[in-house]
Amino acid sequence: MYRMDWADGRLITAFDSKAAMIAPILRNTAGCHVAFLKLNAGGNVGLHPAVGEQLFFVLEGEGWVEGGDGKRVMITSGEAAFWSNGENHQTGSDHGLTALVIEGEDLVVRMSLTTDEAE
Repeated sequence: MYRMDWADGRLITAFDSKAAMIAPILRNTAGCHVAFLKLNAGGNVGLHPAVGEQLFFVLEGEGWVEGGDGKRVMITSGEAAFWSNGENHQTGSDHGLTALVIEGEDLVVRMSLTTDEAE
């Protein structure tokens, strides 16, 4: 049995980030990384390139994400954003959020696309 403990995490300060913390969950030899990300109210992770493909899945709360196109999109619990390797992206929250972040190569996302993306 394992338990998630924010005491195992670290503050994110790179890229002018604030009120952001990341706690590792797992890593494998193929280069896949999984972590929890927590943004407190008013927190953000500043603009930076994705290191590998990245899925950002919001577990609790709401906020916004921005990808390489520079468009800010609202995101809430149960929704996910996907960024390609090298794509500039950032995220933030006015009220706080907790997300699961999965990074790796050749990720196959099996979630349903939102209506806007499916058209």
